[in-house]
Formats: sequence, C-alpha cells, structure tokens
Amino acid sequence: MNIGVISGSSRPNNNTLRVAKAIAALAENVEIVDFQNFDIPSFAKGAMVPGEETIFQKDLIRVIDEADLLFVLTPEYNWFPTAEIIQMLHVLGNDTYKHIFDEKVIASIGVSAGRGGRMPAVQLNTVFSKIISYFNLNSVVSPKCFEAQEITQCIDNAGELQENQAFNAGLKQFIDYSVKLAKRWQPNA
Repeated sequence: MNIGVISGSSRPNNNTLRVAKAIAALAENVEIVDFQNFDIPSFAKGAMVPGEETIFQKDLIRVIDEADLLFVLTPEYNWFPTAEIIQMLHVLGNDTYKHIFDEKVIASIGVSAGRGGRMPAVQLNTVFSKIISYFNLNSVVSPKCFEAQEITQCIDNAGELQENQAFNAGLKQFIDYSVKLAKRWQPNA
C-alpha cells in the first residue's frame, strides 16, 4: 500500500511537518510532500499546464496519484485550512487532474499548537467529498478526522512522539483505522 502525506504548511519549521514525519515513522511505505517548497500559481494567474509542471508540482501530483491512502494535513488558520491547501484544490480539482484523486482513501488531519484543528479537517473532508462526487470518482473520504493538538508538546521537530500517551495512542489509532479502511476499500493495495 502506498501512503501519501501532504504536509500543507509552507512556513519554515512548521508543526504540520512534525505530524507528517510521525506518520512516516508509524506506517510503512509513506511519502511526504512538504509544502515549504509550495509553488502552485494563484488560481487567478492561470492553470498549470500538464507536462510543464515544476519539480514540486510534479512530485505533488505523483504522490497523490500513486497513493492508495492519502493523508492531508493542514494547520488551522482562523478556523480554515491553509491558503496553500485551498490553492492546491482549486488548481488540481479540475478535469485535467481529477484522475489523481481517483481510487484512494483520503483522511484529513487538522494541526494546532493549541486546541484547534477540527474545523479545517472537517472542511477538507467536505471539499474532497465534493470533488469525488462531482467527477464521479471511485474514492472515499474517511469519516474520521484527527485533531493533532498541542503539537509542540506531543511531537518533536524530527517527528518523534513525546511522552503523551493519549496523543500517541490517538494518532496510532487514526493511522491504523485509515490503513484498515484503505485495505477494505482497495483489497489489492
């Protein structure tokens, strides 16, 4: 099973990347797309042209396309996902790139240094459900979201889990649930 992780914060040394690294340590065959290299053009400035994508864009498209299970991580900014995640969905959620969202399970994680994270994860689930429905894709959005709260106390910069047993158990349970869902959805993955 191929697991893709979109670490949807472009800030240097961001907390979202901590969670992405922790997922990579807890699961097998994980590939992370780090949004610190984000360069998708503004929706108003035109679309990406297939075959002319930048290195970051090609890598993002490939990881999403090859994933059987896709974790989409976003910090919570004023109760919303990051502008970069929203921009990615605007540019890739179209006829040209719809195929990359087909045949997979998508699971959302909201990341917060405090007590947030729920709202952007729920909003991502809604948008991914709409993409799947509108383009009649054979994918599923996980009914569970994960709220990765108080990250700086739970995961270090290298992605190592700290001594917060409730958080550690919750993250592991969410990953295991998502993998199990992906295996049930795609028994050959």
